[in-house]
Amino acid sequence: MKAQLKIITYQLALIIIIASTAYGLNSALFGFKGVFYGGAISVIASIIMACRINQAAGKVLQGKESGHSYIYLAAIERLLLVIALFGLGLMWFKLHPLPLVIGLIAGQVGFILGGYKMKE
Repeated sequence: MKAQLKIITYQLALIIIIASTAYGLNSALFGFKGVFYGGAISVIASIIMACRINQAAGKVLQGKESGHSYIYLAAIERLLLVIALFGLGLMWFKLHPLPLVIGLIAGQVGFILGGYKMKE
């Protein structure tokens, strides 16, 4: 679980940097609310994946062979959650798609960097 917390920390740091840059630019098209929302989608998806990986590891340690099904379930949950939250941001909160995508990408890049740092 410590590794997942470090990955989430990298995600949040990168999202804050990107959102601060967006706020500094003060562009109407590039709103920082959208960047934060897109980044939050990425962080929530990572938390769900971390929980499912921990469940899968627990099942494997118990000697059960159903651990891989938790990984598949995590992938499906992440996809559906990202689609639902992205749609909510576009339709309900009326956020512009570009900042949403940039925030989502920033969170995913933070996820990759955090995972890379864990291997070193």
